[in-house]
Amino acid sequence: MPLEQVIRDWKVRHLEPSRPVIVTPDTSLAETIKGMMAERAGYAFVCADRQLLGIVTERDYLLKVIGIESRYDAPVRDFMTPNPTTIREDASIIEAMRLMDAGNYRHLPVLSPDGDILGVISTRHIISFIVEHFPQDVVNLPPKLDQISLTVEGG
Repeated sequence: MPLEQVIRDWKVRHLEPSRPVIVTPDTSLAETIKGMMAERAGYAFVCADRQLLGIVTERDYLLKVIGIESRYDAPVRDFMTPNPTTIREDASIIEAMRLMDAGNYRHLPVLSPDGDILGVISTRHIISFIVEHFPQDVVNLPPKLDQISLTVEGG
């Protein structure tokens, strides 16, 4: 099956979303950052009563905290991006790619049909999926896309 058809037909659940980092709106910025570091994640979901209220990312930290008189004991709700874009687990991979590209997102919360948080997908999930399922297409790409190989590389 060609790559174009796979990313059109296969679902977000096939990307195997990761377990998300979740904090409450009252969690301090410092504790949120520690949790992100502990999980080696570039984001944290801000939730209350199983509802996704916002997301805080490395980018939020860089744009809203660094170089500004910020208190690390302030609640994370002061720094989060409210009402983040989400995707359903039964959406196609191409839909996820379009959402991420249009919003310049690196992380998308994945929701069940009932709206429960199931996990998170990232650009890394998509790249890993493509490399795993289409290694011949990825490995054989030239360093420059307009470059044409005259011979087959490798042993």
